[in-house]
Amino acid sequence: MTLASDRNRTPPWGILATLAWLVLAFAISAVVTVGFFAAVPVERLGAGSGSYDGVLIAIGSLASIPVQVAVLVVAAQLRQWPPANYLALNFPRRGEIVFAAVCMLALVLAFNLLLYVSGHDIVAPFQVEAYRTAKDAGWLLALLAAIVVVAPIGEEIAFRGFLYRGLALPGRELHAIVVIALAWALLHIQYDWLGMVQIFAIGLILGWFRWASGSTTLTIVMHVLVNFEAMIETAIKVEYLS
Repeated sequence: MTLASDRNRTPPWGILATLAWLVLAFAISAVVTVGFFAAVPVERLGAGSGSYDGVLIAIGSLASIPVQVAVLVVAAQLRQWPPANYLALNFPRRGEIVFAAVCMLALVLAFNLLLYVSGHDIVAPFQVEAYRTAKDAGWLLALLAAIVVVAPIGEEIAFRGFLYRGLALPGRELHAIVVIALAWALLHIQYDWLGMVQIFAIGLILGWFRWASGSTTLTIVMHVLVNFEAMIETAIKVEYLS
């Protein structure tokens, strides 16, 4: 959906420029994160050396995502758009929030059932590792903040905000939704194939609500709910079922 006020502005960045800005944002945020870990040894942070150490995940997210968002804000400003408009950070209607939450809950429950009957773990092993290592190091609250709040904000601004703005040409919104959902799913290599199918399906739902509502804020709320539900499941498994 394109707002009337948006149509009167300078056109968004083109497809290639949008991709270039997104890659630049990821690259700069990665450099900042690597620089932080180089300056502060992980041993001083209480982190281990595992692939999914919760402390490293928390600090990496908290250090990289604000930088990533800042780069995309600059990109929007250089296109002479207010960043909030370019990234569609307008507040959705209450009815949209309720409907979106119900749809997302139904999708998550359906996939949980599918995972259960197919013999897959509902809670992926990497989630358990991240939770346990963060808890043991006293970083559990930081991990929760990173996973439930910071990561959804960063990913939605990047994918359903900035990338969607550049790819969703008039009449090609469906193509953009599918391509963005696929790219987003492929980045989640920590999941098995069924988990990635679930991520892709969630991405399609998020993309549809981004188009229907014209609001990335709504998809942020939806993403927060998904990650919060996943963390609750992880906590139940670690604290009561292990």
